[in-house]
Amino acid sequence: MADKQKIVDLVLGLKKGDQLSFKVLHDLYYKSLYIYINNFTKNEFETEDILQETFIKIWNYREKLSELDSFKGYLFKTAYYTYIDKYRKDKRNQNVLDGWKHQRLMETIDEDDEINLLRVKKLRETIDKLPNRCKKVFILCKFENLTHAQIAEHLEISPKTVQAQMSKAYNIIRESFNDKGTLTLFLNFFKSIKTKIVY
Repeated sequence: MADKQKIVDLVLGLKKGDQLSFKVLHDLYYKSLYIYINNFTKNEFETEDILQETFIKIWNYREKLSELDSFKGYLFKTAYYTYIDKYRKDKRNQNVLDGWKHQRLMETIDEDDEINLLRVKKLRETIDKLPNRCKKVFILCKFENLTHAQIAEHLEISPKTVQAQMSKAYNIIRESFNDKGTLTLFLNFFKSIKTKIVY
């Protein structure tokens, strides 16, 4: 870790809009800040989003920084409050979404079993036609309940590739269904539906 005077000099440079000082501070604290925030999120993508937003805030409000204060303390506090704000926002959005999903799921469950059987058949046929890697990623995620990180390790690919393959799978599957809302529910709650998909 850099000595105190070097940090002060870097913060002074940052306050003046020096991008190199900002990059050095970013690289200096990124790893420890990542570990700190990931303890809360337990999700690498959410952690990276929070860190990105944190450093954007640091840059945007750089003129208010005080070289006499602890930059590390200010940085970690900013990251923590960014996480809290995101958590509260996500929780509010999730509560609304969960209410809608529950209502629609109840409607889906109450539908004729024959309709659900047709949906299952169509969904399974569509999944079977997915490109090989895309299909593997989708099944591991939706049917084996593995996280993106676990899938990446299992298939020896990057988490970003997993995310891209999942998006590709969803796009292909959605195109085969006219009722996109029902499809989304069907994928998210298939374990709760009377007629289950087995792989």
